[in-house]
Amino acid sequence: MDDVLSDVNVVLNVLQPAVPINLGVLAIFVHGTEMSKKSYTALEDVQSGEDSEQIQAIATGYFAQTGHSKQLLVIDYVDMQEALDAYYTDAWEFATVVDAVEDSNDQLTLANYIEAKSERFAIFGLPATAETVNAAATTTQTYFGNDRTILFAYGADDKEAATGIGSLIGALGNQTVGSVTWKFKTLVGLKPCDLSVAQVGTLHKNHIFTYVTKAGIDQTTEGFTVSGEFIDALHGDDWVKASIETDLQKLLTNTAKLGYDVNGIAQIDATITNVLMQATTNGIILDDGSGKGTYTVTTQSREEVSADDIATRHYGGASFAYTRAGAIHSITVHGTVSM
Repeated sequence: MDDVLSDVNVVLNVLQPAVPINLGVLAIFVHGTEMSKKSYTALEDVQSGEDSEQIQAIATGYFAQTGHSKQLLVIDYVDMQEALDAYYTDAWEFATVVDAVEDSNDQLTLANYIEAKSERFAIFGLPATAETVNAAATTTQTYFGNDRTILFAYGADDKEAATGIGSLIGALGNQTVGSVTWKFKTLVGLKPCDLSVAQVGTLHKNHIFTYVTKAGIDQTTEGFTVSGEFIDALHGDDWVKASIETDLQKLLTNTAKLGYDVNGIAQIDATITNVLMQATTNGIILDDGSGKGTYTVTTQSREEVSADDIATRHYGGASFAYTRAGAIHSITVHGTVSM
């Protein structure tokens, strides 16, 4: 990942159409008087350590979910940009902002910072009210085009909306990446929102999703970001990138000497292939129907790389491509009745 102390860099280009830890950790950025970071592992610790009602609301929803990550981060900031630069390399995948200074651009700064990195997610809660529905187009326009920004509408006020995003990340962020879609999910402790079909449709049109009852089951209505990208697909891309970086770094560290030869390059190829095989098993990469993933791994031989790379002991001849597995979010059935 960017700005991480590592000897491996994976550049992931997404063509359309064509387990690392901490991928479920939520970081709460809260405006304060000095920059600091705290890690919590239980709701009781948050309640005793934080005065902010919104932080406590997020933590309540987060720790109520059976699948939540082992930790919740709270990052106090004075300047959002400085805090992001300082704490981006810490172990979190999702981030939100609470108690920001009125009329500040802190939420947008967070969202655009993450967007520029092309990894991780910014998530913001909105009350599931008529006012939110009426302002949906304007709200989404603020983050227009951002693949990595999530807007989730829940509750009657900001505090309940905070509980909603804590619940969403707590329930789904730490699941095996690729195994779940973020639509149709029941969140512990949440009640369905009082929105009409038309209001939900307006939210969806503007890529905001919410929480309602369908077929007698309380569930999330969608699982996309403000660009229309699906969270599980992007989360899967993050998993692949982080896994390859981690496993290649382990290969370099645990090998007495990785030769710049057929054997060394073959180990790089095998390491990448193993990650993509696991990604297929997890549901990130499309299974071709025979149990094999639809991916390719290409490695250049020593003879194909530059003399400069050989001299500096850098290998840049590995590449991979894959097709996302995707998911079914709606069904149409055509029937015929004979008289």
